[in-house]
Amino acid sequence: MRGESVAARREASARTRPERAAWLPRAFALVAAITLARVVWLAFDTPDLYADEAQYWVWAQDLRFGYVTKPPLVAWLIAGTTALCGDGEGCIRLSSPLLHAATALLLGAAAARLAGPRAALWTAGIYATLPAVSVSSAIVSTDPGLLTAWAAALYALVRLREGAGAVWWAVLGLALGLGFLAKYAMAGFLGGLVLTLALDREARATLLRGPGPWLGLGVALAVVAPNLAWNLAHGFATVRHVGENANLRAGPSFNPGEGLEFFGAQFGVFGPITFVLLLWVLARRETWAEPTTRMLGLFSAPMGLVMLAQSFASRANANWAAPIYLAGTLLVVPWVLATGRVILLRAAVGLHLAAALVLFAGPPALAAAGIELPRRADPWMRQRGWEALGSAISRIASEHPGARLLFEQRRDMASLIYYVRPHPLDARMWEADGIARNEFELTAALAPGDRGPFLFVTRRDSAPDVVGRFEDATRIGRVTVPTHPDAALRYTVWRLEGFRGYRD
Repeated sequence: MRGESVAARREASARTRPERAAWLPRAFALVAAITLARVVWLAFDTPDLYADEAQYWVWAQDLRFGYVTKPPLVAWLIAGTTALCGDGEGCIRLSSPLLHAATALLLGAAAARLAGPRAALWTAGIYATLPAVSVSSAIVSTDPGLLTAWAAALYALVRLREGAGAVWWAVLGLALGLGFLAKYAMAGFLGGLVLTLALDREARATLLRGPGPWLGLGVALAVVAPNLAWNLAHGFATVRHVGENANLRAGPSFNPGEGLEFFGAQFGVFGPITFVLLLWVLARRETWAEPTTRMLGLFSAPMGLVMLAQSFASRANANWAAPIYLAGTLLVVPWVLATGRVILLRAAVGLHLAAALVLFAGPPALAAAGIELPRRADPWMRQRGWEALGSAISRIASEHPGARLLFEQRRDMASLIYYVRPHPLDARMWEADGIARNEFELTAALAPGDRGPFLFVTRRDSAPDVVGRFEDATRIGRVTVPTHPDAALRYTVWRLEGFRGYRD
């Protein structure tokens, strides 16, 4: 009977293939139009890189299989896009809108198989316009690669539940491996898969037969093996950083403010209408009674609850929950269409597009009208002033030939390596305690015996713990770059020579 069930699914799949493919031209046109608008914005009106983006660009100048704070895929992607169109901010970020476009179409393909072509078109459109996707498409981060790999793995799983051949296990394994190279949050997909197999007898019967699972596991391990080897050689630095980032070392606590802030932020991440709809669908008994929707629920609710618990126990960034909204979109759209409430989807898309318009067109329009936003009201507050600061430091550096830049903060070092010209890739990081907490402390730490000269760039007006370790120290001056009516970047620059070591 089990074999007949799989054969019947394959026969039905073959009969409905042309109908399911009918959604693709319209969805592709829609997603392409949205993506083109994002790429044009990146080309002509993109703000400065913020520190993490600049750091990823620095990594892309020295490609590795791993970095202290993140897996390597984001650096590889930047190396690819900048090889095509140069090192401008827009090109550094180019992979993000392209990956989100791929994710939208992969989710559409999954929806086509689960609920038909109409659901596929709406799924692709809803995902492509999500507020978090609009923001993420305008920066370069680890999330776009993770979400594309997650969507590809989800689509492969849908195919496997239909009884597809072992090749889809290889696709699933490849997607899992690439997802881990993007961000270790891909472990959440494995959690959803384990729960599905544990709670769904039919899924176990369909998926766990033949050599397919072993093929998928082998492909996944082959893809991720170089990063595992890098971590092994560096004391599992990235894995350790992930644990530190979760901030649980201090022990159990209860932070209702953090938890409520995280929960509230999800209305912005997934959109207020779609988030309420997802909560409603997940609360319905019928969702957990039907095998397909139960599977999608298991890829949404458990990880969401873990993130919510994390936010109450310590902290959690709003974007950490982003993967749950892939299966979440596949839950919400078919339910809305099945209940005849398509007006909710239209309202959601309209609201998402309006939010994007305010985000991207609002600040330039206000600036053109002579209205300056205070820092807290500026959605791009982290990305203001770095180019101007880099120009100021470049002028100082040109007056001190042979002096390398020295920093004490990762964010400053990353941003100014990018914005100082020529790029000071030989800059050094003050690292007094011998524990590498970021890539600069691992690969560019100031070593005893390296006497200088250096230009020390610091946010502090006085830094005796650093300046006092040099035989000759001259305060060059204070650099101030206004970024908002109520904020500025302020740095002190010292010329240091004769490093005596971190301690006597």
